[in-house]
Amino acid sequence: MNDQHPLSDWLDGDEVLSRGDEDLSPAVDRRHLADELVIHGLLSDAAQRNDIEDEQRITRLLGALDEAGASSRKSRLAIVSSLAALAACVLIAVALLRPTTVSAAVALERMIESVSQSVDRAYRLNVREEYANRRRPANLPEERWRVEASEDLDGAHLYVGGVNRYVFVRKLLDGRTRVTGCDGNESWAFREDGPVHVSQDMTRFRGGLPGQRQSLGFTDLYSQLTAFRHGYEIELTSERGEQFGTLVGQRKSSDVRGPKRVEILFDLASGTIHRMVLNGLPRGHGGPKSVEFVLVSEEKVDVDFYSHKSHHDGKRRIKREVSR
Repeated sequence: MNDQHPLSDWLDGDEVLSRGDEDLSPAVDRRHLADELVIHGLLSDAAQRNDIEDEQRITRLLGALDEAGASSRKSRLAIVSSLAALAACVLIAVALLRPTTVSAAVALERMIESVSQSVDRAYRLNVREEYANRRRPANLPEERWRVEASEDLDGAHLYVGGVNRYVFVRKLLDGRTRVTGCDGNESWAFREDGPVHVSQDMTRFRGGLPGQRQSLGFTDLYSQLTAFRHGYEIELTSERGEQFGTLVGQRKSSDVRGPKRVEILFDLASGTIHRMVLNGLPRGHGGPKSVEFVLVSEEKVDVDFYSHKSHHDGKRRIKREVSR
């Protein structure tokens, strides 16, 4: 009998396991059996190797792997490129078809861009809440207090036509009308029975505008909205259908001049402001506690509309302030 292990004899084909040998198989650890199979296969394969055939086989294998790798890389590149193009198309489609999906920062930028354009818009002012006891603040001159205390802002109209172009018309408590405005070159103001005051200072006659003395004037929305994003925490809180969104701004601290809270209803696509509410206006300079501006018209007006000449008969005395 061969001195080899019975398993080796069987693997070499020299013997067939007898029933007696099979009876020994439970004593052979399965892991050992697996090792025997692997070792025998390697030895048998090595004994039958042909170096030339091996070299040719390896060369063919490497060539096939290179071709497969190149094809795989090209396929992966094509797939990635297709997916990227598809994703870009989807994003563009979403941007074009659903302009409502915007962040608060993007919404604010749209409003800033909108108000910078020379587009005519008319707003009606509604007083939502007055302070309980209207008294002259200690830091407000008596003359200014008399002027502002005599104005009825509820129902006033504000016309804006871009940066530094506005007309603000409101009633006095005695029934007369006071008009202030700016045509982009000079500001002006007059009462229906008085002279026209003109100044090169664009902000000279904005005192009667709610929010103006609080660094959130409604007539110069371009600069005011730009400052608005720094002094307020802004949030896009809701969307009304596919057309409108609501931007809410909360004042960051009492060090920021302006109302405590601002709510803006705007067109999501164009950025046009349709309604603006100023809540918690500072009391330090008098005026109402809360007001709202509501868009009532976008009708184009004459080019001279923002000049004082379009709002009186031309026979008034003109008083020009000397620049300091």
